[in-house]
Amino acid sequence: GSPQIVESAAVVRAFQLFPEPFSLITDSAHVAGIIKRIEGIEGSVLKDVNNDKLCPWLTCLCQILSHRTNPYFVSHVRAHSGLPGFMAEGNARADALASDEEAAAGTDNSTSVLAAAALPSTTERAKLSRAFSHQNAQAIERDFHITSEQAQSPVRACPSCQLVQPLPSSGATSPRGLESSQKWQTDVTKCPSFGKFKHVRVSIDTFSNAGFASVRTGETAVRVCQRFSQAFSCLGLPQEIKTNNGPSYVSQGLAAFLNAWGVRRTFGVPYSP
Repeated sequence: GSPQIVESAAVVRAFQLFPEPFSLITDSAHVAGIIKRIEGIEGSVLKDVNNDKLCPWLTCLCQILSHRTNPYFVSHVRAHSGLPGFMAEGNARADALASDEEAAAGTDNSTSVLAAAALPSTTERAKLSRAFSHQNAQAIERDFHITSEQAQSPVRACPSCQLVQPLPSSGATSPRGLESSQKWQTDVTKCPSFGKFKHVRVSIDTFSNAGFASVRTGETAVRVCQRFSQAFSCLGLPQEIKTNNGPSYVSQGLAAFLNAWGVRRTFGVPYSP
């Protein structure tokens, strides 16, 4: 009948529009069953189809699936179940769009129904895929062949993902040195399991990744100067040290100590008191 023709035409158009991996959620048992039969039997062929309008769509679907290289997933959901969830909401939206097109163009002309709907752009398809699958920006950029900024836009706009993942970074926040001992980065980590020696200070040469770690009982400027003296003896004298803006690192005592050694001091490491 007419619904099967429209459903078959719609699924053919979906496979034509999305050559990349995608998921197809449908409330049509007819469509889901046909695809399962085609993909379940290698070299499957169509038998005689009494409906002349349905046969071309089924033939086209068989050809598309037989030549498809990217994976896909087909799932059948019950129509008008009233259950909550994004699948039910998406199905309701699809039904509403189909009803509007049917009222405007008639139920017997399936090709006009498909032509009346504006085809989404690549960016819009990426947004639709992101809203359904919640993949990261790298996956969107790879699957839809769009720029990094276009791929990050739907990730930034998703309110659900902001609760579980940070915003994508636009660039590096810790420049590396171009030679050994040019730029160090220093920070302190508190390890309660170490007892009174819970303050673990680590300095990393950003060029060679050579590191020096030491434990101390406190975070005073005097302790920091002692620790830097030990690090200088092991790793050499750096040109610049990047630290956080904690009290011991912004103190005048440490500034005088580093000036005496001819070491520049910059801030930028997040401070966690």
